Amino acid sequence: MSALALIAIAAGVRIFSADYCADQLTLALGDRDQIAALSVDAEKDFSYLRAQAAGLPQARAEAEQVVARGADVVLRFWGGDAARLERLGVKVVSLNYADDFDAVKTNIMLAAEAMGRHDRGAALAASVDKRLKALKARGPVSISALYVTPGGVTAGKGTIIDAIFAAAGIGNVASEQGLSYWPPLSAETLIKDPPEFMVTGFFSADSERVNHWSMTRHPALARTLKATPRVDLAADVLSCPGWFSLDAAEAIRNAVEKLDD
Repeated sequence: MSALALIAIAAGVRIFSADYCADQLTLALGDRDQIAALSVDAEKDFSYLRAQAAGLPQARAEAEQVVARGADVVLRFWGGDAARLERLGVKVVSLNYADDFDAVKTNIMLAAEAMGRHDRGAALAASVDKRLKALKARGPVSISALYVTPGGVTAGKGTIIDAIFAAAGIGNVASEQGLSYWPPLSAETLIKDPPEFMVTGFFSADSERVNHWSMTRHPALARTLKATPRVDLAADVLSCPGWFSLDAAEAIRNAVEKLDD
């Protein structure tokens, strides 16, 4: 166990989670009585562990709030002013966007060490490996899918979506076209040459309701979406890169296998 973890246990560390991605790790690894506060988005529909957040304090990661709540550690991906908090003597543990499952496990262990919960982190990281192994044992399938969001954005190389597709054993159309990160889709191309399979994300999210300006409201594109085999993923398995990203991979794989039934 690291020196940081030992210090955390001895001090009865209190965690302030600065954003909803940090909330997931805080809730998964920490004890409720050591959570000084979660983010104000902790119970939103895109928060995977929103049910566990019920009854816990929520606050914005402002310096005054962190200090007033007696937090020892601020856990964050992007929330809060890290430099200001550190000047006030608060330890800040900043996690990075994970674009693959090795990075997901790294974040798990960084958060676990900060909370003095090494064993819980190791168990969660091990579960990631176990689930990846189970998916790999199902073998690859010769199908490529396109990821589509309500705003007409897809995901290429360098994203957790690409890693999710790889874990599911399928190809990613955007990556195969040499695209990286989050490029916009061409409605004309999508209508003219639809993919063999689609993975849609955030279509059911309250925060991402399709509005009249969205590309996916185009009547021809709506028909394409309806006609193309697809799986619709909930926002809570996509909004942050985490162990629950494997829920998405497993859902995709299950849907693809049903195509042959």
